[in-house]
Amino acid sequence: MRMLNWKTLAMAAALGALSVTSATAQVEQDPVARLNQLGRYAGQATVCQEFGFEVHQDRIEAYANDAIALGARAGFSETLSYTYIKNAMDHAMQQAQENIKAMSQGGHEDEASLAENVRNQARKIIATCREIAHDPAARDIVSDSPLSDDILVRNATDAILMPTGYASWQTPYMRAGADMVQAVTVCSAHLTRAQADAYLAELYAPNRFPLKVEDKAHAYFDFWKEQDKLSDMDLDATQCARLLTGRAAVLKAAR
Repeated sequence: MRMLNWKTLAMAAALGALSVTSATAQVEQDPVARLNQLGRYAGQATVCQEFGFEVHQDRIEAYANDAIALGARAGFSETLSYTYIKNAMDHAMQQAQENIKAMSQGGHEDEASLAENVRNQARKIIATCREIAHDPAARDIVSDSPLSDDILVRNATDAILMPTGYASWQTPYMRAGADMVQAVTVCSAHLTRAQADAYLAELYAPNRFPLKVEDKAHAYFDFWKEQDKLSDMDLDATQCARLLTGRAAVLKAAR
């Protein structure tokens, strides 16, 4: 994941686009809270690019020489101001990375609940990036996206959710198709090539899927075909016959 240089980003966040008037007003209100907030925004901004926001690394150096100006106007030393910013930024950066990891952690009852968790976590991160982009200082670091939250969530999570069958473009029929692919793959020792092809023929039939998702659907099936080749599942002929019959019935019902 692309990361911003923490020192220059923290300094840029501290200065941002604040005018002397607005900065003075914020210093008078609570300079420590503001420095901590700017540091937190700097740390959180490191993941915003992954969620569809533009992060402006090229603007950071221009603000570097005046980085501690906000704290200085409150009477803080350069060292103290920088410490507030850096500590808040380091904590926020660590938390941002933990939030990313939490998106796909286990412990969910099924793939549907995992997908829900991934999308919920993405929405929280996107909301934070919106907050940063609307701040009068931090908006110089992160520009708001013109896309809706729903589109940003979709763009950020589809690749993660594709193996589960719960990406935005995937349907119950596609998930049933992947289950059929699994059954054929793990039971390949009990099937002739013609039998295996017959079970999967409809999944690769022309016009089975809308053109815009056809290639992705086939890639999804091929992904699980390769994964299931590594399976240690060992079924006898009777078990395979039962599995294949059941999966074929589910696939038919999902059409």
